[in-house]
Amino acid sequence: MIRLINIILLFLIFSCDVHDDRLKIVNRSNKAICFDDAIDTILVVPSINKKEYFIANRLEPGDTTNVIWEGMREGWIYYVSSGKDSTLSIFVFDYEEVLNNNWDTLRKNRKYKRFDYRLSELNKSDWTVVVE
Repeated sequence: MIRLINIILLFLIFSCDVHDDRLKIVNRSNKAICFDDAIDTILVVPSINKKEYFIANRLEPGDTTNVIWEGMREGWIYYVSSGKDSTLSIFVFDYEEVLNNNWDTLRKNRKYKRFDYRLSELNKSDWTVVVE
């Protein structure tokens, strides 16, 4: 009987999906958008599969999505706290611009809006970022 309980406990432990989905992006604009995040105010340079990522993860006007941090229940807090000034930058792109330009052009010509949120601001807004 004890062995059965141990097997069940092990199963429960290893089958738990540990993630943090507290970050919410709300698109209140009139266009489809794509977004990325960083703990730096500069976009990540590698362009491998970046455009494909954006195309697959677009957010329609009026839609909301939760951004999942896999592997940690407090993943977003840890991530933002590890950055300069405990600030998270959200980079928002017009979906049509992403379709019609390559990654380097988008990045170099700053075809995005950047929103910066300190950890305290994210907590105050319940981790909700509204794009208008």
